[in-house]
Amino acid sequence: MIILGMIILGMNKNRLRTFKWLLTCLLIIAVSLSLIFIPFKKYTYQEFFFDTYVRIKIYERNPIKAKRAIKRLIKEFKRIDRIPVNGIKEGKLDTTTIHIIELSLGISRITNGAFDPTVDPILREWNYFKEPTLPDKKTIDSLLSLVDYSKITLIQDELSLFPGSTLTLGGSAKGYALNRAKKILKETGISSSLIEAGGDIVLFGRKKNHDDWTIGVRHPRKHNEIIGLCKLSNCFVATSGDYERFFFLDSIRFHHIINPKTGYPAMEIQSVTVIGNNGFIVDALSTALFAMGISRAIEFTEKNNIEAIIVDSSGKIHNFTENFKME
Repeated sequence: MIILGMIILGMNKNRLRTFKWLLTCLLIIAVSLSLIFIPFKKYTYQEFFFDTYVRIKIYERNPIKAKRAIKRLIKEFKRIDRIPVNGIKEGKLDTTTIHIIELSLGISRITNGAFDPTVDPILREWNYFKEPTLPDKKTIDSLLSLVDYSKITLIQDELSLFPGSTLTLGGSAKGYALNRAKKILKETGISSSLIEAGGDIVLFGRKKNHDDWTIGVRHPRKHNEIIGLCKLSNCFVATSGDYERFFFLDSIRFHHIINPKTGYPAMEIQSVTVIGNNGFIVDALSTALFAMGISRAIEFTEKNNIEAIIVDSSGKIHNFTENFKME
């Protein structure tokens, strides 16, 4: 150290700057080389967001980078989770809520209202399926006049609705959050991650051994069993099923995925899994396809080249993806 100090003191300013630059480069190279020989380690985190458990898995050599990414993800999920999901009334709203509503309206248009955020008043009558509640049919029929996405008006940060209308973002908020998660993973330099939020998943990169991720598609009627496997990477997966929130009454399963045209649970499908490159779109489309009913869902999927796995009410599997292998 004394000799190094003497060398530095003996240098002029230009040579000193050059020496410092070379020393910095050597340190960076040394650190980079050392990281190559450090094995990948799994970093995990779990917390309750968006009315479900969110599980984060990151595979990374650099612990500082992994922990920084998880910290940013938690902060963003907390921010989005503070946004009201149900009972949104007209008036001035924050930028994120306006953005989610705009995206929701786009899905409403292409699905001809199969996905409709104005279904909230009807969901409220069902008590959002938090406990068994069978609404009066006359009440449901009267509320159907409020279900019409075309009556939503957005002017900058101001939301205008038909009198008596309210909005729900329950069918798309998780997808939006996972889109944001993918952006954070990119910005923090993570190369391998899986984040799961209920039935929604983002697969970022490949596994630590460069293989595709193996995702099991849940059996809608047999607990802890799957109907098949998907080998995937760099994509989003969203599943909507009638087994998520439901109750039985007179042997009839009443679940939370409402057909906006009838005000009652859609009964022709047990589950829909959609695979794509946008978390918001696959989340909303899994709900929309479920609400359409089997014939229209198949037609819409084929027409728009959507990667989907649909299980109809009889348990028959309709496979529209090459990545899916039956178990």
